[in-house]
Amino acid sequence: MLKKFKVLSVFLVFFFMLPIIAGLLPFPNNEKYEPPIAEEKQVVYASTDVQSEQDSEEVTATEVIATEGSATDVKPAMDSFDVLFVFTHSQETYKPFAESETGTVAVYDDKANLLSMSQVMEDYFKLNGLNATTLDVDIMAETVKQGKTMSSSYSTARTFINQELKKNEYDLILDIHRDATGHKKSTISHNNVGYAKTAFVIGAENPNYKSNLDHANSLSQALNKIVPNISRGIIEKSGDGVDGVYNQDLASNLLLIEIGGIDNTEDEVYRTIAVLAQAIAKTYVNKEGNV
Repeated sequence: MLKKFKVLSVFLVFFFMLPIIAGLLPFPNNEKYEPPIAEEKQVVYASTDVQSEQDSEEVTATEVIATEGSATDVKPAMDSFDVLFVFTHSQETYKPFAESETGTVAVYDDKANLLSMSQVMEDYFKLNGLNATTLDVDIMAETVKQGKTMSSSYSTARTFINQELKKNEYDLILDIHRDATGHKKSTISHNNVGYAKTAFVIGAENPNYKSNLDHANSLSQALNKIVPNISRGIIEKSGDGVDGVYNQDLASNLLLIEIGGIDNTEDEVYRTIAVLAQAIAKTYVNKEGNV
């Protein structure tokens, strides 16, 4: 009787443990399910003279609103906004950029220069929803071809700008230059990242002076909201010995902007181009500022 009871007990224990044992066996349906981990996607951003009398003058800075921002925090533009790049001093360059491209340290170069950087500049603007186009003329080379000096570059550029504006309309025209200042004056560090400083030059002797100045003030303030003090402000030019117009009489939305100085690196310049594109998108397209 006792023997039968032991056998029955073992039999019951076996059946009680069977589901547990089966769960531990490597049957196909018992494999542990691991949900797939979504791949984390990261947005990657590439890193890679105005006449001397203009460069020596002090800058009268506009009001700066110093709030934190990010050069990559931008909303895609919903409306078409067309920007024309003009390079009146097309062969201005940056020493580090010229050296990396040609092996020669120079502040002017006929190949590695502002004009040759225009495609990357266009790309940064397009990343911010802006339609950027370059007036693809080496104006300094054309000036030399005509037997003129560098001081006649604005006169040479005027012909080509006029021709372009007869064919197409633009919401903003930027005549992009490089200042002749050294690295300390032309660079700002924000969150341990270096940017080339900007400055706007406005010819005070043209009929569009007020409108050009309003545009420059709006963009200067928008730039400083993104990276505090990246804009040195507005330089107004008039009087004997200076241009005083800078072709800004051709359009009420034509701005001359200096980006960095002779010692700025390619990365510092392109970072500022990205910030400028964002400032334009915020000010004009996404209507976060006023003109």
